[in-house]
Amino acid sequence: MSEISKKIDEIINMELKALMKANGFKKKARNFYKELDGGVFLLVNVQGSRYNDNQDAQYTVNLGVFFPEIYEMVGFGNVGAIPSVPDCSISKRIGHLKPDKTDYWWQLTPASNMQQLATDLSSSVELYGLPWLQSNSSISNASVELKGQNPFTAAATAIIEGNRIEAAEIINKIISKGSAAKSRAISWGKKYKLLEA
Repeated sequence: MSEISKKIDEIINMELKALMKANGFKKKARNFYKELDGGVFLLVNVQGSRYNDNQDAQYTVNLGVFFPEIYEMVGFGNVGAIPSVPDCSISKRIGHLKPDKTDYWWQLTPASNMQQLATDLSSSVELYGLPWLQSNSSISNASVELKGQNPFTAAATAIIEGNRIEAAEIINKIISKGSAAKSRAISWGKKYKLLEA
């Protein structure tokens, strides 16, 4: 592990780790996860930039909510015992929840104040990350976020909510556009009885 990676881990362990534990999350590497009833997972991931070096590094926070019902309908492959953010039904970078609403990466250099970075990371997750996860912890509460994802997630959400007409409209729209997803939309629509067999 590089020196800069060790420093990012140190920043995580200074304050964020305790905050997450106090909120019922478990830690695995740079991921924090909390399992709710029905196999729903709330996830917080600290991601380092692929371009990091020992003089200049960046890291950000990814948030995600995993709904097994949605994944069963639209996911690809098998999910491990603990899903990761890419497996999630909805996900969000923390910067888009902060006041500026843009992608945000913390900057780490040899001159950085580690304590300041640790406090800012922890308070950002507490102020923006945890409330977002909490407010989207059920399919009904996350409906708007879910329908803002890809069309298949939107259609699956509509089916779960009992709105098959809306789901059929979404699938027919994909088919009428003739996009690369057309064949998947046809087979998916037939599977969930949204189209004529």
